[in-house]
Amino acid sequence: MSPALNKNSKPGRPIARTLKDRSGAVGFHVFSFLVLLALAAICLTSAAKADEYLLGPQDKVRLKIYEWRASRDEIFEWKALNDDFTVGADGTLSLPFAGKVVAAGLSPTKLAENVSIQLMQRMGLGRSPDVSAEIVQFRPFYIVGDVEKPGEYPYRPGLNVLQAVSIGGGLRKGDQASRMEREVISGRGELALQHVTRAGLLARKARLETELKGADTITFPPELAERSDDHDIAVLMDQERSIFDARRQGLETQVRALEELRDFLGKSSASLEAHLEFQDRQVALSQKEMENVSALVKKGFAAETRKMEVERSLVNAQSDRLSAETSLMRARQEKSRTEISILELQIDRKNEVRAQLRDTQSQLEELAQKSSTTVQLLRESESLAPQAAARLGSGDSIAPVYTIVRAGDGGVSKKFVAGEAEPVHPGDVLEIKIPLETDNPGLQGTGRTTGSDLTYDMETRVPQSNLR
Repeated sequence: MSPALNKNSKPGRPIARTLKDRSGAVGFHVFSFLVLLALAAICLTSAAKADEYLLGPQDKVRLKIYEWRASRDEIFEWKALNDDFTVGADGTLSLPFAGKVVAAGLSPTKLAENVSIQLMQRMGLGRSPDVSAEIVQFRPFYIVGDVEKPGEYPYRPGLNVLQAVSIGGGLRKGDQASRMEREVISGRGELALQHVTRAGLLARKARLETELKGADTITFPPELAERSDDHDIAVLMDQERSIFDARRQGLETQVRALEELRDFLGKSSASLEAHLEFQDRQVALSQKEMENVSALVKKGFAAETRKMEVERSLVNAQSDRLSAETSLMRARQEKSRTEISILELQIDRKNEVRAQLRDTQSQLEELAQKSSTTVQLLRESESLAPQAAARLGSGDSIAPVYTIVRAGDGGVSKKFVAGEAEPVHPGDVLEIKIPLETDNPGLQGTGRTTGSDLTYDMETRVPQSNLR
């Protein structure tokens, strides 16, 4: 009897061969399924490793280390190492016995393995101790910008941008229009203060220049002189005139006193010169008398005692002359010192004025830079405040802009705009900004910014009101 034929087999093909073909097909499908399972397992493992938290500086890790000692049939606890340790700025943990262990870029599991191996090597153990590592405090991330509570916060695994904003207290709820109006008021007040300060510096500069020239009257710049009817400017100018008069009178008084001392010493010198002439005559007379008495003593007409008296008188006259000459030299020396003091006083005053003038000019230049910056900020605030008020009044929602600054490889940071679901990493700086677009192009091209009582020219950077 001929064997039965499979309907799927070709005519004349044995059934046994057909069954063999079927079993081969089944085996191939099973093998393919197993390969797919292996690939899926590898992918899942890689994904798990990719999502595993990697340690970095400021992470705090808790180590638990135990060792089985078979000779004593006990579990030994490494108490010196069972503690919390913080990853240092260099990315390492400094551990007793083990020394420095690299932690940055490793998972807690890998760190535990490295600590175990290093302990075994350095302590000469027969087998590596059992080490476990767990994170007790993640390194922080930072929130800045338009949130209620910006600052530093500890990281949480799985954190995204929206969750980070909630940690920071949510978006700032303050009235943006009111805030912009406050900035405008503050900017105007700052500019007004800078304006008054500049006027005072200009008045001081004019006074110092007058002192340096030695003039009798201060010549104020046209910017102040043309606005002398303003009360504040008039007060500044009067104050500088008072300071100028007081300083000039003080210098003149000091110079006059020294000049009087110099004149007195000159007269003293003349008197001493006259006194010295009398002393010369007295010495000459004493010498002549000494010669006469000496001749009489030789002839026997005078006693020796008379000669001694005359000699004593001559010595006294010579001593008095020497004292008068010394006094004359001292008077002339004091007179020279007085003249030098007068010159030093005048030179010191000029040097002091020059130093104050340089300092005043430096302050004026610094103030010009500050005023320029304040004017630009004020102009921007004045252009944005009405738009913020109109936008809030219309009820339009303003979408915040989230920006993340993240440290990259080699210490180079990268900055990118993120969505609400973007993951936040440890060490990230999350910046939240609620934009206020400038919808009125007419306000962008103006060269002047005006307020209720202030006008500032952006080209000259000089305040144009409050001094008028």
